[in-house]
Amino acid sequence: MDLGSTVVACVGAGVVPALLPYLPEDMAKFLNVGSISISFGTHIWVGSVAGLTMFRTLKRRTFGNVQSKLFPKYATMNTACSFVALATFLHLRKLSPTDAISVLRSTLEGGALVTCLFSNLLNSIYFIPATTNLMFLLHKRERELGLEDQVGVMSPLKGDPNATEEDKKTLKNFGIHHGLSMMMALASVASCGAYLYYIAKNVSF
Repeated sequence: MDLGSTVVACVGAGVVPALLPYLPEDMAKFLNVGSISISFGTHIWVGSVAGLTMFRTLKRRTFGNVQSKLFPKYATMNTACSFVALATFLHLRKLSPTDAISVLRSTLEGGALVTCLFSNLLNSIYFIPATTNLMFLLHKRERELGLEDQVGVMSPLKGDPNATEEDKKTLKNFGIHHGLSMMMALASVASCGAYLYYIAKNVSF
């Protein structure tokens, strides 16, 4: 799933604002809560359960190959869900464009939704594709040097005496991009959690 697929998914989600005026208010509320909940649950599952299980079970390069297919879908779905949550939030508030900007800048719930959208968008468009490309370069060098592919370990290039300066540079760039991608995911899940807390505060049973 590349940039084109991300754009298609976001355009698909972008149809939602055009449909919102024709939906019952309860359905708009359902879309708002449902979309942010899907995103929150996806982050928790992929980051805390599926990812750790695969890392501790699969050989490193197999794990990387699976992640290269899973993570673009994961980020694109979260981007689409974040967009739907933001669009339905603004619709339900019935805000003018000027008021919408003010609310998004000055409130916990508005800031959380904007942070969620932009962190997912950055991961979809740049950080995940860049990290994946660097990972494949490392895989290629490991195979060229005949390095063993093991379960639950980082790249063996790091301590290999045959690693070149270019290899070390690639390792460093991979670490930076992977770390920033994780930061985007953490920002998104924290924002989802903050928005769900805002909803919980306003729910009456």
